Amino acid sequence: MKLLIICLSVSVALTSLTASAIDLGAITKSSSEQLKAVAKDAGVPLETNAMIEYAAKQLNLSEGTVAASFGSLLKVAQDNLSQENFALISKAVPDAQNYLDKAPTVAKSSMSSLFSSAGDAGKKAESVDYLNSAFKKLGVSTEQVPGLINTFSTYLDKSGYKEAAATLKQGLSLL
Repeated sequence: MKLLIICLSVSVALTSLTASAIDLGAITKSSSEQLKAVAKDAGVPLETNAMIEYAAKQLNLSEGTVAASFGSLLKVAQDNLSQENFALISKAVPDAQNYLDKAPTVAKSSMSSLFSSAGDAGKKAESVDYLNSAFKKLGVSTEQVPGLINTFSTYLDKSGYKEAAATLKQGLSLL
């Protein structure tokens, strides 16, 4: 009889408990977002290798080509932004200098020499001339350039560097 009462008591107690499910996906997403926010606040840069891999897959280009293309875009952004504004990008992409070094060097054309003496408009024309030559050297078509810019800026934005993404687009607004 005591055993029956104990069993009934336990079964009543167990049925009165509510079942709850834990959404592990929400926890993981929340943790990931918190980690990104903490990393950004602590000044931890994003992982640019992942960005290059992502862009290479999206655009069906080699990682080497994408890295050199990113360097070319960074060079133009650096040439067209103030030091303070480019520093925002450099903070998000600490190996920016590495990418700048991967950008192809191109010989200045006689037109580029004329552009450099024409003020801001000439500077922008010189940047476009450089990018045309650099991308031609890398085998990147003009149709792929907007994809490169969007992929890089979107990756920065989604990694918590909205200001760096906007600044990169500002530096490349001449395109």
